[in-house]
This record gives sequence, structure tokens and C-alpha cells, in this order.
Amino acid sequence: MIDVSGFGLKATIVALQSFPMGFTVQQFSDDLDPLEIQDDAPGAYEMMYDGSLFAYTQATPIIVKISVIPGTEDDINLKILLASRRMANKLLPISDVTSMVVSYPDGGKTVFSNGSIMSGPPADSIKQEGRKRGNTYTFAFGTSIGAQSTRQTVSEVIQGFVGLI
Repeated sequence: MIDVSGFGLKATIVALQSFPMGFTVQQFSDDLDPLEIQDDAPGAYEMMYDGSLFAYTQATPIIVKISVIPGTEDDINLKILLASRRMANKLLPISDVTSMVVSYPDGGKTVFSNGSIMSGPPADSIKQEGRKRGNTYTFAFGTSIGAQSTRQTVSEVIQGFVGLI
């Protein structure tokens, strides 16, 4: 039976300027999706004037969102990382290169690199129910590597081998 549980998820974030030693996010929100990786769409198309289809490949960022419990150490670290990217009067943003290693409970890992934090809340929000809303932070990355299972690893090795033939 395949384990699809998300309990035990970890995300280690390293920002070269702000957090060169990195920090591990473990206190995920229970009212929002803790980890969301948006679909990648490297293919695009245009319809030509004669009705034919022109398909092409384009570069797209990998968008990763993580939601944490407000007020926790993880939330504070993410707010510091976000604030370091914010430009304001007499404040210059820090040009930071961010990487994230997502460790799944089944032992799989995915590494996202060449990225940056893009958005997040500067302060906590309150939900209608009277409790603090989980804070979601959005990252954009240029590359990702890794495997979430041994089956995926074996598949990638076989594909690489077949590509050599």
C-alpha cells in the first residue's frame, strides 16, 4: 500500500544573503494547503492565420507555495526573508538566491534552486471564525531536481539510458 500521508513534511530554505545557514520549516498551517507546487506548463501554442497550430516550448518558473502557522519561528523567518526583498523608502532590497529542499515523509526529496521569495503577508490576518489565518509564502524557482520515490528514480535512470542509445 502506498503511503500518501503528508505528516512529517519538512522544507529547508537557504537564502545566500539572508539565511546562508538555512532554516527548516516544519510548522505548517492546518487551515490551508501546507505545500502547493503549481503545474508546470513549458509548452505553449498559437493558432496561425491559416488555422494551423504552432506549438513551441517556453521557459516557465516553478511556483511553490508553503503555508505556515502564524507567529511561529518558521513564520518569523519567512517574514524576514520577504522583508529583505521588499523595496521601500531609503531601503534597498537584497538580491538573494534561494534554494528549497522539500523532504517528504516517505523519504523522497525534491530540490528547488535558483529562486526567490515572491510574495507573502507582511502581517497576520484574522479569519471570520476569530482565529489567525495561516500565512502563505510564494516562491519562484528556475530549476528542480530530485525524486519523490524509488520508482521515479529508476524511471529517470532508464530514460537516461534509453536516451544514450
